[in-house]
Amino acid sequence: MTERRTLTLTDPRAIRVLAHEVRQQLMDELSGGEVLTATEAAKRCGITPSAMSYHLRAMERWGIVERVESADGRERPWRMAAESIKISDAAGVGMPASVANSLLGNFIKRVTRTVTKMIERDNPDDHASISQTSGIHLTDEEAAELDELVADALGRFDDRHDPKTAPPGARKRDIYWLNLPRE
Repeated sequence: MTERRTLTLTDPRAIRVLAHEVRQQLMDELSGGEVLTATEAAKRCGITPSAMSYHLRAMERWGIVERVESADGRERPWRMAAESIKISDAAGVGMPASVANSLLGNFIKRVTRTVTKMIERDNPDDHASISQTSGIHLTDEEAAELDELVADALGRFDDRHDPKTAPPGARKRDIYWLNLPRE
């Protein structure tokens, strides 16, 4: 993994790259230190390897994914270039509603899939934390402070992106954080 822990996207064109459902699914597949070839990623996402190669190259142009050296030199594996992605406030200004709706809609589909799969497993040992706070009034500075507190809390587990460094019994988890102004 590169030295970047968080990739901050500042260009609205980079956000458009993320608005595609297959690319968001690909980011899910590559999260947690996963390394996949285009063929492996295509199989997981239900598209052809050539279509996946196209998506990987588009994401590579914005530094979202990167190529990895392969053991035999024939395969071309890929991984996330950063452990998390943040969209800068400036990049979101003037974003077309269609891009914002696609990005958020695909995000909500991912959350829904994760929760649905957990419910279908019906495992009493599954521990899930779902927190919702609505109607909290924060200044922009307080909202930024809250984001930083969440980032710091997650930072305690930076070594857990790679399954090889996780303790016995650790399971891959999806962590979602949204801090959105209502008005």
